[in-house]
Amino acid sequence: MNRSAAPPRSTTSTPARGLARVFEARDARTERRLVEHARLRPGDSVLVLGAGTGTGVRAAGVMVPGGVAIGVDPSPDALRLCAASCPDLVDSGRVRLRTGTAARTGLSNASVDAVLSTDTVHLWSDIATGFAELHRVLRPGGVLLLSVRRSLLGCKPLDLRLIARRAGFTEVIMRLGPPRLFSAAPFELLARKPR
Repeated sequence: MNRSAAPPRSTTSTPARGLARVFEARDARTERRLVEHARLRPGDSVLVLGAGTGTGVRAAGVMVPGGVAIGVDPSPDALRLCAASCPDLVDSGRVRLRTGTAARTGLSNASVDAVLSTDTVHLWSDIATGFAELHRVLRPGGVLLLSVRRSLLGCKPLDLRLIARRAGFTEVIMRLGPPRLFSAAPFELLARKPR
């Protein structure tokens, strides 16, 4: 018997993998809800910050015929995963993907009607700079919707509201999102760039 041989791999799901799927499904629901709340219209341009697995980008791309959903993520691996989840929309030009961050989206001034972000704020190198950049790329009257778990935030939820106001956003609303399995309910921030 060869004791150095590796044990056979199990084909069953591990508890950790099952839990990861629960979190992915939960985050996907949050992304789809943000897309619904954005009330996108045909022809709109929407920035989805943190393209991730592509759930939000795909949902936004479907909602904007004649427009575009732009997925921005610092990770080339995430962008590849996102592209694989919506190849039809990428091929048609309704979804565009690019490397970038909240502080450096690479987009032009006043180029999008909405910005959506799910659980990315805690990854921004500087929250104030991120809000300033998102304000810059939004068209007048454009809307910012983000969701973040308080446990990841690193500051008080109301601090986000103040930072958003300092960046020039108005109608800044914070609300508690629906309860989540295995974690605290997320906080959602809704803000508008003045016309």
